[in-house]
Formats: sequence, structure tokens, C-alpha cells
Amino acid sequence: MHNQKNLNKQAGKISQAVLIVIAIVTTVVLAAVILWLNKFAAKTEEHGHAEGHSEQEAHAHVEGEEEHAHAEDEHAKDEHAEAITLTAQQLVEQGVKLATVEHGAVRQQAKYPAKLTVNTDQQAHVSPSFNGHVEAVYVQLGQSVKKGQVLATLLVPDLVDQQANLKLEQSNLALAKQDYERERQLWQQGISAKQDYQRAYNAYQQAQIQVQAAQSRLNAYGAASSSRGQFQLKAPISGVISKKDLVVGENVQLADQLFVIDQLNQLWLEFIVPHADIQRFSPNSQIEFESLQSGTRFKAEIQSLNTEADAQTGRLQVRAKVLSQAAELKPNLMVNVLLQQGSAQGIRIQKSAVQQVEGQNVVFVAATQGKNIEFSAQPVQLNTEMNDPEWVNVLSGLKVGQKYAAQGSFLLKSELEKGEATHEH
Repeated sequence: MHNQKNLNKQAGKISQAVLIVIAIVTTVVLAAVILWLNKFAAKTEEHGHAEGHSEQEAHAHVEGEEEHAHAEDEHAKDEHAEAITLTAQQLVEQGVKLATVEHGAVRQQAKYPAKLTVNTDQQAHVSPSFNGHVEAVYVQLGQSVKKGQVLATLLVPDLVDQQANLKLEQSNLALAKQDYERERQLWQQGISAKQDYQRAYNAYQQAQIQVQAAQSRLNAYGAASSSRGQFQLKAPISGVISKKDLVVGENVQLADQLFVIDQLNQLWLEFIVPHADIQRFSPNSQIEFESLQSGTRFKAEIQSLNTEADAQTGRLQVRAKVLSQAAELKPNLMVNVLLQQGSAQGIRIQKSAVQQVEGQNVVFVAATQGKNIEFSAQPVQLNTEMNDPEWVNVLSGLKVGQKYAAQGSFLLKSELEKGEATHEH
């Protein structure tokens, strides 16, 4: 029994040692597990952070590419908006004509302000021969009239007296004629004396003279004997009514200038030049002048130069006869006399090709795109010292051989501005 107790004690000690070992092993295993879990969690977090950073970089890269692509699209749109494409048929319909940039002469011209005036050698003033009252006016200012055409009718009291006097003289003539014929018959029959016949004959002759005198006075006034005091103003020449100074119902005086008629098929050109330039002009030489309204050029022939210069300005007046015929050439029209002073060689284009876009001089350069023509606005620098009416000298911006819109450039400018406005909107 004693041995049994000892065995029990030893078994209890062994079980307690085993429990202690198991507890220690369990603790170590748990510590190892916890440590491994902590390391795994740390690695997972670091990997997740790295993946998040990579995703942000990838997203930023994608956004950058999209912005770059959008910018390229906008740039392409801008370039497309600045270019104007037309077909061959549209070029013809819109009147756009191409030309080639070339090397040539550009003229330098002097300009002298001038004015067209009426040729006073082909002008008529219409005045009444009596004091009278205006009964009717048949023409208007600016109207064309023919020689002999009635312009107005006046009622003239003096003319009534002249016509009455003519009728009286005509009555006296009729009585004198009757007396003369009677005395002639009596003298031929030997009934009356010759001196009675001679007296009747002299009276008859005197009556004829009086009638002729009265009729001549009326004819000189331009009045008919049966006009009942009415006097007609007639056009002495064919031309245009440039002055009209009467209305119905007013009284006019002898020698009042009621109408002025001008023949506008022959005008004068008058201008002033400095004394230093007068040697450039000579009588009977031809000159050119241009209209300030249309830019059309005309010709004239110098008639006279003043022999003395103006005392204050030292300038000389020149008068020329206009040789050209055009509807726009009117009296008092301001023009420019052109005088060539030289020329310069260089790159040149037609002046009609230059347009102003955003304050810059531009030329629409043409490029072939398949079957179409594409125009783009090319800024240019011009030589403004030359004033050739047809050509302009290009200092920079174009090269010889380039195609450009010589005519119709204003249409291209309008299309360009329309496209820019739509793009901005």
C-alpha cells in the first residue's frame, strides 16, 4: 500500500509537468502565430499602398493623355477654322481669282488734289428781256434740255404795250395802203394830180416802215405778236439745267439770271501745284487723274498754266480739258491728278489682294487640297511708301511663285471672320 501511494504521487507529479510543458508550448505557438500575423498584415498594407499609388499614377497618366488629345483636337479645330476651302465651281461663282506672287516694278506716283469744273466756254445764262411775272416753269434743276425748248413763261406788261403798238401800226398800214391804191387809180385815170398820188405813196411807205420796226422790236425780245403779253424763255443751247432761280408767282427783273445751262460733255480739271513741280507740266501734254469715289482713272489735256504764282502760297494753278467721258464725271467732283515719279523693283502682288484682319495686312495664300483650293490668311509687311494704283511691294511674308487670291479676297475675309465668330460661340 505504501508503494501504491508512492506511485500515485509520482503519477501526479508527471501529469503536472506535462501540463506545464503543454502550456509553455501553447504559449510559444500562440506568440509565433501572433508575430506571423503581424508581419503578414504589415506586408499586406504596404502592398496595398503601393497598388494605390500605382493606380493614382495610372489615372493621372490617362487624364494627361486625354487633356493632350483634347488640346490637339482644339488646335486642329483652330487650324481648320482659319482655313477656307472652296471648290473650283465656288471660285467661279464667288469671283475669286488666283494670281502668282512675282518679281516686278512698283511705281511711285505724286498726287495733286484737283476739282472738275464747268467749261465756261460751253455754258449759257438765260435772262428775261423784260420785267415780268412768272406764270409757269416747265423744267427742273438737273434736267437735260434741247436748244429752243421752252423753260418758263412770263407775263410782261411792257410786252402788252409793244404788241398793241404793232397792231396799231398794222392798222395804219392797212389804211395807208387803201389810200395809196385809190390815189393811184385816180392819177392813172387823170382825175387827181400827181402830187396827191405821191403823198399817198409816201404815207404808205412810212406805214410799212413803222410796222417793220414794231415787229423787229418784238422779234428782238423773242416774243410773238399774238402772245397776248406772254413771253417765253427758251434754251439757247442744249445741255443740263445747273441753276434755276425762279418760282411760279414771283416777279423777275430785267437781266436777272434765271437759268444756267451747262454742256457737261466737256469739263475742265483745275488743280494747284508747287512752283518746284511746275516743270513737270506743259501745255497740250496729257495727264491722268483718278476718281476718289471709284478709283477709276481718266485722261485730260493741259490747256493753260498761270504765268504768276500765288503771292501767299507760291503755287501755280493748272487747267486741263477732260478727254474721258463717264457718267460719274460731274462738276465739283474732287479727284487726284497722278504723276509718275519713278519705280522700284521687288516682290509684288495686286493691291486688291490685301485685306485687314485684326489690325494686320494679310493675303489669302492658296494651296491645293485634292480637287479643292484651301486659303489661309498670311500676314505680310508692305512698303507703304510706294503708291502704285495696281501693285503693292511686299517686304516679308510671301515668296515668289506662291498662289494667292488676287480678286475676291474680301469674300474670304468675311468667311474667315464668320468662322471665327462661330468658333468663339
